[in-house]
Amino acid sequence: MKLEFYNCPSPADITQFKLPETPGFVKYAPDFEVMKKQAEKYQQFENLLIVGHGGSLNTVAGFCEPYKNQLTKKVFYLSTIDPDYVFELKQKLKKENTLVIAISKSGENTTQIEALSQFMDFPLLIITGSSSPLRAMAEKLKADIVLHPSIGGRYTSFTEVGLLPAMIAGLDAEDLYKGAKTFYYLYEKDNLAWRAASTLNILEQKGYVDVFMPFYTHNLFQISSLIVQLCHESFGKAGLGQTYFAHEAPESQHHTNQRFFGGRKNICGFFMTAESFAHQVASSYPPALHSVQIKGHHLADINKIPLDIALDYEAGATMEDARINSIPVAHLSINNFSFGEVGAFTAFWQLFAVYSSVLRNVDPFDQPQVENSKKISFNKRLQYKGLL
Repeated sequence: MKLEFYNCPSPADITQFKLPETPGFVKYAPDFEVMKKQAEKYQQFENLLIVGHGGSLNTVAGFCEPYKNQLTKKVFYLSTIDPDYVFELKQKLKKENTLVIAISKSGENTTQIEALSQFMDFPLLIITGSSSPLRAMAEKLKADIVLHPSIGGRYTSFTEVGLLPAMIAGLDAEDLYKGAKTFYYLYEKDNLAWRAASTLNILEQKGYVDVFMPFYTHNLFQISSLIVQLCHESFGKAGLGQTYFAHEAPESQHHTNQRFFGGRKNICGFFMTAESFAHQVASSYPPALHSVQIKGHHLADINKIPLDIALDYEAGATMEDARINSIPVAHLSINNFSFGEVGAFTAFWQLFAVYSSVLRNVDPFDQPQVENSKKISFNKRLQYKGLL
């Protein structure tokens, strides 16, 4: 990976800050031999349905979607109780060839249990805490159970929570983990995640409270939901923390660039790109179209340009425009889409969230403001049943 800054302040010295004890997710070592044996039990299934919320689901999607053409199974995700979508999945998936994986540390997310209720006659694998409603349900249903480690969901990418479903889907989970470990080793040292977290924290203090994150790669964009969750849930506390919003680019240039360049001057950029892609494709126009004019030139003038080069031009032009307009921009690029590189990219954002919390003097591992609305909505269900 490579990290660059434009129009940004210099990051703080990491040695001037007291970091917390090495986080549990950094020290955690999953047992791959056990996971391999578990994964072998489910090879006959053609489909996986992942039921969960937040990190429990976003991690699996972030790992599987970039490699969907390499998977041995089709993977579907359910994080809603939208009745139309639930109905669609029930019509599409059959219990004869679908394994349902429900993931939750607490095991008491009402909407997850309601969604799961529609698939309880399917083969089930439950990943949950040692004492939870979801575990109690799994035991009564005689479902397979895997213990969820005592790590918050958004930091569980490289535990059984993220790695076992990825392995069942056909990915090389060990290579994903190894990529993360190379980054974890840098926890107490100056590294890319620290520099980014420190720089963005200084920018927040200067009034840059919105962070626009365009992803100039379709496959890497799939992990953006986990990134947003890590940022908002970890350090959006005590009246602090920026709003991170991700868009796939260059499509975002046709709408959100207007906000980025023309709106309030409280926004900075964090651009994501890839140095190389697995396939080489170039633009190709038949000779009959070569004389068609575009922006004062002919299509023939831009024929046979590799699409990865054109994509790089789009990202570079937008960042150049930001430099001209004195808008702060960070630019993170991955070298390729190897498992190790995607693992390191995910670990970058985990450490970014921890460092960003430390810099704001908030706890990176709690989420006190996400529970109250859940209690209110649960009580409304009891009112509907006449129990309150």
